[in-house]
Amino acid sequence: MSRTTKTAPELKRLIQSRMDALEDVEEDGEHVFAREVDWHEPDETGCNWNMNGYRGPASYATEIRRLVNALRREYRLNEYGER
Repeated sequence: MSRTTKTAPELKRLIQSRMDALEDVEEDGEHVFAREVDWHEPDETGCNWNMNGYRGPASYATEIRRLVNALRREYRLNEYGER
């Protein structure tokens, strides 16, 4: 499967917008914040980036990890552009 390439700031903004749209976060009136996106050599799935953790209540960790993992399958980090 071909992945769309994005810069680190683009990925961070995309993650943040998806985090902001999480139903539980909206209903609870909470705020969660994306951390920086980190480049790494492509793993066995071909993904070359990750976001380790986030700022906000720990109760959303599983939901946010699922969100990030889904985006990791869809997007590739532009390793030559802005990180």
